[in-house]
Amino acid sequence: MVKRDTRHPVVEVGDQLGELDRLADRLVPRRNRAEVLERFEEMFRSGAPPDPPPSGPLDGRLLATSTWGPWDSVVQQLAPGWMPWLGKSFDPEAQTGVNHFLPTAGTRLLMKVMFPRYVPERERLDRIEAFPFRTRIAPGELDPSVDVLKIDYDFEPNPVLVRRILDELVQVAPGRYLGKVLMRVRDAHHRVGFFSLSL
Repeated sequence: MVKRDTRHPVVEVGDQLGELDRLADRLVPRRNRAEVLERFEEMFRSGAPPDPPPSGPLDGRLLATSTWGPWDSVVQQLAPGWMPWLGKSFDPEAQTGVNHFLPTAGTRLLMKVMFPRYVPERERLDRIEAFPFRTRIAPGELDPSVDVLKIDYDFEPNPVLVRRILDELVQVAPGRYLGKVLMRVRDAHHRVGFFSLSL
């Protein structure tokens, strides 16, 4: 019997399904930030373009931010209690999609404060649909050896800040996807976080 080292949050390489959530649950930015982010990177680089492409609504989870240690700690503490993002919906034939948010007064207020002139695409009983995107398969911005599904916000009617975001998605297990959030600053993309999507 092999004794497992419990000091590190990273689990076995082959345990793809469920590992994303376990890593996110074990993340304590002040203690294991580097190990968890590196494992997300490893999983991302070992992923493949979604096949078949995602279709319809998928549940989302913010796994981690990767901006600055102290800020990542704040996000980690706040996210479980209040995270308005619910996931994304895809139309593979049109190569488009939209993000889903909780239909609460808090979500509407946050959008109004951050993007005063922005009007969401649709408001439904169970979700607000906002920040549409276009999709395509292409090499990763930071991982050119990996083909990814690009989730591109750089077009009207998205706010200027949102247009700087580029999500990249790979499939890591059947019906399970790992996303990397990139922010364009000048002409370079920088990683700012990871998320997951699932059927």
